[in-house]
Amino acid sequence: MNIVSILGSPRKNGTSARIARAFTETAATYGAAVTDYSLNAMQYRGCQGCEGCHTRSDRCVLLDDVTPVLDRLHAADIVVFAAPIYFGDTCGQFKSFFDRLWSLIRTDAPDDGENSRLPPGKVAVLVLTHVDAAGAHTDVAERYVRNLEFCGFEVRPLVAGGLRLQPNGDIDGHLRAAAALARELVRAG
Repeated sequence: MNIVSILGSPRKNGTSARIARAFTETAATYGAAVTDYSLNAMQYRGCQGCEGCHTRSDRCVLLDDVTPVLDRLHAADIVVFAAPIYFGDTCGQFKSFFDRLWSLIRTDAPDDGENSRLPPGKVAVLVLTHVDAAGAHTDVAERYVRNLEFCGFEVRPLVAGGLRLQPNGDIDGHLRAAAALARELVRAG
């Protein structure tokens, strides 16, 4: 089983990254191959709206550090998307990356619901974290779930809200939930 983990937080050991690692480390103990990408350490641009992915190619035409990440999505069985929510949406690093997923959509698809360029059967684990009251950003989670489903993923969200502002706050319950989800998905695969 191949897992790609995309860490959107600017903090290497931030809460969303720690929850994502609980998932990937558990999956690795069950034999999954994991590739991690920390967006904050990469040089890339957000979607330029050029539509080259729909007129000149079937992939994003920008060539930067995100190019191999987008390519790896085609072979991945599970993709972990992890980001904190700042000011009502995911952090900028993640949002700039996420917009590039537009290249995964077939704009010439018939109205049969098969819009994705990805092979079927992929699972997305969406890890979102925030300090606001639990449930405060359900709209953000719903929007990202809907967009990932549009890209062809079956989405399994892990949303951790109401967290303390300190980066080392108690998140043990969220870590356990991520590990349990990894065991479930890897054993099923």
